[in-house]
Amino acid sequence: MPSGPPRRRSRDGSGRGGDPPVPGSSPVVRALLQRGLAVSACAGEERTFLPYLSSPADRETFYGLLHSYSFRLFLRDILALRDRYRPERLGPFFSPDSVEGMARQVERLGLIRRVSGGKIRFLAETVTDFGDTFEWFVAEILRRQFTADVLWGVTIPDLPCGGDFDILALVSGKLLCLEAKTSPPKHIEQKEMSAILERVRTLSPDLAIVLVDTHLRMKDKLVPLLSEGLRSEGVTDHEMVRVEKETFSWDKRIYLTNAKRDVVSNLSLCLRNYFLGRFFG
Repeated sequence: MPSGPPRRRSRDGSGRGGDPPVPGSSPVVRALLQRGLAVSACAGEERTFLPYLSSPADRETFYGLLHSYSFRLFLRDILALRDRYRPERLGPFFSPDSVEGMARQVERLGLIRRVSGGKIRFLAETVTDFGDTFEWFVAEILRRQFTADVLWGVTIPDLPCGGDFDILALVSGKLLCLEAKTSPPKHIEQKEMSAILERVRTLSPDLAIVLVDTHLRMKDKLVPLLSEGLRSEGVTDHEMVRVEKETFSWDKRIYLTNAKRDVVSNLSLCLRNYFLGRFFG
C-alpha cells in the first residue's frame, strides 16, 4: 500500500506534473483505505477544457454554461469537427441564432477563434473528447450542490476490474460510485455495461449511479443492457424498475439515469430515492 497520498495523472499517465497531489486526508481516500484499497492516482485537468480558461471567473462561467445540455452538445460537436467546424454542419438540433450565441460564448472563453467564412480555429488542442470535462463537471455538481467529498478519474491498482473509476464520492457517509457516459445510447454496448457492473461488484460501494449525458430514453436500450448485465452477474431478480421518468433502479443500489430535465435534478432524484423511505423497511 503506498505510504503517500495519491498523485494526479499527468497527460502521459505517469503522475508527473499537472495539479498538486490529492490530499491524503481526503475523506474518499480514507473511506477506501478503510476498505483495504489505496488510490494510486486521480485525474488532473490536462485533458479537459479547464487549462484553457484564463481566470477563475472564466471557470465559473464555463461551469454555469455546462449546465445547459445544448451547450454540452455544442462542445461535443466542436470537438468532433475541430477546425472543420461550420455552423451548418451542426445538424437539426440547433437554430442559427443558438449556434451564433454559443459560438460567441466559447470564443469569449478563449476555446476557439472565429475566422473568415464561418470557419473556426480550435484552440484547446489537447482536448480530444468531452469525457474528462463531463466527469469534472459532474464531480463539481456533487461537491457544490450536494456538499459531497469527491474524487474523479480515480485509479485503484491491482483490482481484477482494471481499477479505473470515473467518480467516487462520500454522500452522508455512503460511498457512491458514479459512471459518467457521454456516448449516445446507440454506441453503448453490453460489454461496456458489464464492465461497469464488474467495477461496481469489485468496489462494493453503498450505491452506484450510471449517468448518461443524453435526453434519449433509457428504457429502449440501456435498461435492458443493465438488466442483462445483472442477470449475467447471477442476480435472480435482475429487473430494473422505474423510479420516475427516465430514472431506473435495481434494489435501491444501482441507478440508471439520463440528463433530461437536468443533471442536478436527476442526481437529486437518485439520492433521495436511496436515502429516504427506508426507516421501516
